[in-house]
Amino acid sequence: MNNLFDQLDKYKFGIIITMAVLIGVYIYLMLDSFPKGYIEYEPFHRASHVEIPPEEIMLQPQNIMLPADFKPEDVKNMTRDANDSRERSFENYYENQSTPQSIAEAEQAVYDLEQQMKDATGGQEARDAIRDELAARKARLEQTKQNPSNNRPTNQNTGNTAYAGSVMVEFDVPKHTAHQNNNWYVRNPGYTCPTGSSGTVTIVVKVSQSGSVTSATFDPSRSSGANSCMIEQAKKYAKISRFNFAKDAASSQTGWISYRFISS
Repeated sequence: MNNLFDQLDKYKFGIIITMAVLIGVYIYLMLDSFPKGYIEYEPFHRASHVEIPPEEIMLQPQNIMLPADFKPEDVKNMTRDANDSRERSFENYYENQSTPQSIAEAEQAVYDLEQQMKDATGGQEARDAIRDELAARKARLEQTKQNPSNNRPTNQNTGNTAYAGSVMVEFDVPKHTAHQNNNWYVRNPGYTCPTGSSGTVTIVVKVSQSGSVTSATFDPSRSSGANSCMIEQAKKYAKISRFNFAKDAASSQTGWISYRFISS
């Protein structure tokens, strides 16, 4: 045992130097493996979010808080075509105008749509949109022929008088009306932004001949009180709006949609 201690004592400096060298090399290799320079990591809670499709947004009346000075008669939760030529009233009014279509008119519309599909050169996406619209129209036409008593608009909020006051959504797309003559298809995002979001946002849209919105651009010159949420929601809802096929319209028709936001 004494010999062992004698040997250790004899080589203790060599052992210490060897251990120090090994530790130094280990530390150097570990430090060298780390990235050079400062790296900033974005906290996860700033970027994380859940995207809710507009069709899944459900707002209950009891969850909507309005300003204390808000008067219901100031603005109606309705959509109106700026080119609507009906008589206007504050008492008896309808969001959509009654436009029953004869079987002959419906057949002509289907024929026009077929011709457009043959002439379309805007790519596969444009042809697919026209084909889907054509199939839907043919199905409705066959149903009408089998049961003529159903030859009327599916939307029940129709009549010959429009609302005379302010509405939450108004649009003007020359040659085009709302899809199926139902203004619901020009969607309303007016209650989807948080407290303090109150004002008007106007979006310039481009609409294809088949009625799809191909682009939506914010127009600051015709907007007031707009914040980032209001602008993004307005553009999103404009892009999912739909209009009727119009054979006399340009292949890319420019128009606008104006949205009124109510602060919650």
